Amino acid sequence: MTKKLKTRSPLLLTSAFLATFLGTAFSSMSIANVNYADNSGFSITNESESYAPVEVVYSHFIQHVDMWWPKDHTWWKGALRIDEQAGGCFCETTDTASAAHMQVSYVEPNKKVVMTGGLGPLQEMGMSGALTWEFSTIASSTSSDANTQDGRIPKTKVTLTYHASGNIHFNGQKASNEDAANLVRVVDKVQAQQLSALTAFSDNN
Repeated sequence: MTKKLKTRSPLLLTSAFLATFLGTAFSSMSIANVNYADNSGFSITNESESYAPVEVVYSHFIQHVDMWWPKDHTWWKGALRIDEQAGGCFCETTDTASAAHMQVSYVEPNKKVVMTGGLGPLQEMGMSGALTWEFSTIASSTSSDANTQDGRIPKTKVTLTYHASGNIHFNGQKASNEDAANLVRVVDKVQAQQLSALTAFSDNN
């Protein structure tokens, strides 16, 4: 029996999406890693860098999520918002529907935001986890600008980590460790795209 995911999901784990995704060029600044994955959970980490100051990247993350988050990674291409407080919502709304993608559990402005829950099809699987966004200032390669301290340009690194637990299953049947690992690799790539969208938006705005 063929195993399928529901195609109407923020992660868009469909063959059409994968074909588009694999043809997308990503910044060389992005680093993705699956820390572990089996049918009871996973841990993935992605990193990306922006030439914008950390305060700007963080502000774009919170205030302009509807502008940088890929609309193909939403339920209905609705309006998105992140409430900047514990207990707040990373939510999507339309005129007739609404969805809580995740709940905000921790906010340290310009440094770290933690969200809890299951993204996309993981939510309906009953999985839950912690999605942690960390913002830090780093120095890039040397610059010819004499006004730049030590000739180094400050940049912002954003680290996105998702630790999730719960049974990964397809149509009610628990996945094998191999199938679960395949799914997690796709989740990892999709989150890399989401993170790269934030840093690219910050570089251009």
